[in-house]
Amino acid sequence: MVGARLLALALLLLLLPLFRPPQAPVAPLPTATLHYAATWRLLPAGQASLSWSNDHGQRKISFAADASRLVRLFYPLRDRMQSVYDPASFCTTSVDNDTLEGHRRRQTHIVYQADLKQLTLDETDLNHQPPVAKHEVKPIPGCVLDLFSALDYVRAQPLHVGDVYNFPVNEGGATGEVRLTVDLRETVTTPAGRFTAVRAHPTVLDPKTLTRPGQMWIWFSDDARHLPVQVETKVSWGTLIAQLEN
Repeated sequence: MVGARLLALALLLLLLPLFRPPQAPVAPLPTATLHYAATWRLLPAGQASLSWSNDHGQRKISFAADASRLVRLFYPLRDRMQSVYDPASFCTTSVDNDTLEGHRRRQTHIVYQADLKQLTLDETDLNHQPPVAKHEVKPIPGCVLDLFSALDYVRAQPLHVGDVYNFPVNEGGATGEVRLTVDLRETVTTPAGRFTAVRAHPTVLDPKTLTRPGQMWIWFSDDARHLPVQVETKVSWGTLIAQLEN
């Protein structure tokens, strides 16, 4: 029922091949904003957007998600997330999240230091008065992607049917590995139009490091853009579908 958040999780799980950062700098990608609508059992579940921008040699991805009026009656949801990474290597440098999910409200700032093989996590729990803050330093294997910067890298891959990609991903805790399989090519119809697309199915290889409910499929446009045009998530309470609006 938390449609917008599941859209975020779906887009976050777009994972890549055995990681080999490019040896040459990558040309700056164009800036853009994509808008999505999520439905659950044919009912509006929420709205979300993804925005890309370039700032002083860094690439920034901003994500916003809001539950529909119906969902907010029993589960308030408002997420604002931002990922910054080095476009020459796709290594994440920082993540900032401001999340309201049900009765949970948190602000998170993560700095990734690939050269030191560590990340620094600062998180504030706003449910408490006064707010409760924590500061942690955790190990990482080196250059890692957060789940939004992974989106840009995966869109740079060929994404042929039959391709299998593995990638270590870190959300501020333990680093986990996800396997993404491209299993189908078909036409999908969204509010933004009809797309010839390839479908990818991510699975977590070690559930202890990355917990994801149910099963998930992501459709990318089968062209040079590899736009994420549709996401489907199946969980115990039903199927959530998020589609590109414009």
